[in-house]
Parts: sequence; C-alpha cells; structure tokens
Amino acid sequence: MQDVIIVAGSGHGLPEKIVKEYGIVLFPFGIHIGNEDFRDGVDITPEEMIKIIYEKKIVPKTSAPTIGDLVNILESIKKEGRSAVFVLMSSKLSAATYESLDNAKKKVGADIEIIDTLQAAQGNELIVLEAARSARAGKSKEEVVNHTKRVIARTNIICGIPDLKYLYYGGRIGRAKVLMGSMMKVIPIIAIRDMEGMVSPVGRARNIIQVNQKIVDTIKEDLKKFNADKVKSIVIGHADNKEAARSLKKIIEENINCKEILEMEFGCAAIVHPGPKAWGAGYYIE
Repeated sequence: MQDVIIVAGSGHGLPEKIVKEYGIVLFPFGIHIGNEDFRDGVDITPEEMIKIIYEKKIVPKTSAPTIGDLVNILESIKKEGRSAVFVLMSSKLSAATYESLDNAKKKVGADIEIIDTLQAAQGNELIVLEAARSARAGKSKEEVVNHTKRVIARTNIICGIPDLKYLYYGGRIGRAKVLMGSMMKVIPIIAIRDMEGMVSPVGRARNIIQVNQKIVDTIKEDLKKFNADKVKSIVIGHADNKEAARSLKKIIEENINCKEILEMEFGCAAIVHPGPKAWGAGYYIE
C-alpha cells in the first residue's frame, strides 16, 4: 500500500481506468443547470450534460466541492494513517475550492499538502497523473510534492474554443471578446501557459486544421524555450468533437517528438467553461 494518496477534483477528464490504476481519489464539483443541481461524476455524466445543453440551450455553472465531501475524504485518509497531496486546478480559476478545502482541513486535521497546478482540463490532468505516478513509485510526500511542482513549471495547455459565450458566462473573458469572435466567424484559440494560471488568447483561425497547426506551432515554441527536443506527455481532449481531436493527434504525431500521447474526453467541470465542441492539448516538456 502506498503511503501518499493523490486527491484531485472531478470533471477535468481523467479516464476512470487511470483513476483506478493509480488509486487517485476524486472529489465532485457541483454542476448547476437551470434549476437542477448535480454532483459531477456522481449523478451526471459529460454525455448527459452535453445533451441537456444542446436540447435546452442552457449554459451550466460550476460550484466548489462541499465541505462535507472533502471532510469524508480527509477522515478516510486520516483513519488509514496515510498522507494526501491535493493536486488542484488553478486557484485563479477556482478560489472557492481552496477555501472549502481549508475549512475541511481545519475540521479534520489530516496530514495533507495542497498544490496549485495553475492549470485546468488536460493540463491539470497531466500534472495529476505525474503526481500519481510519483506516489505509486513509493516516493515520500515531500518527494511527490517537489516532483509535481517541477512538472507544473513545464506544463501548458492550448485549445480551440468554437463558442466563447461559455467562457463569458463563466466570468473568464469579457463580452467584447465574445462579440468579436462571433462577428468574425473564427475559432478563437486560448491557452493557460507559463504558470500564469489564467486563460489568455493566443490567436484565432478559420477552421480545425488551422487551429491544430497553431497548437503544434505553440508546442514547438515551448520546446525551444525549454531547450528540449522531446515532449514527455501530451493529453488530447475534447468535448463532443472527435473529428477535431483525431485531426490534432495526427498532426502532432507527424510534427512533434513525443514519448506519450493520451486521449480523453472532457469531464463535466471542464466542459462548462469552454463549452461543447472545444478541443485542445495539454503538454508536459520534461
């Protein structure tokens, strides 16, 4: 039995197979659609949520995990006599999660470390996976934390966002950018890079092929920045857009020297802000 447990938020897209393989513990975010409330991964799936969005034209919202859910996790870990490393999405995107966890920690007093990945979606999941691999290898809590922080410094994400209204309603961008994207009939390209922890625009394109070329070009830029010739891991993710994801994988395989390419679909929490049809890649340059 490993001494360090990795705990992360639901909904970024980490496949169940990987979650089970590495013993990752997930806490659920709240999902609010109209007058209905759900717990991500507990009583609603990404497929169900996307169907509701299409049929009812409703923009969902997320909320922080409940203190009760976090307390239950902490008490279980404390009872087992193990340590926990919470690997969380950017605090600049979900400050309420950190507040809930801090309150839960005060109630339980468990031995935990909290890490801010400064990432979301595929970028976050890459970091969670690297932390879980380190824990599975029998590393101490301090070693897991140090490794994870090194990964954070070299992990970025870049995505194509066909409809900016979801980022707008989620408070991630202003209305002017939504109107500009709509008027120009382009696909905006956004990123979370360089440990900024926030969504930033990096360009726009007319179609899937052009977006994917921009993603590849950006990865190449970061390889030069880190003086590296190979990407350790790339995670390609999408929200009901297999065509774009497959096209992206093909162009990455043809142009990027990469040790590992993983594919996953966005979870509910990751779909809420970029919306359906979004896709992109998170990448870790070792």
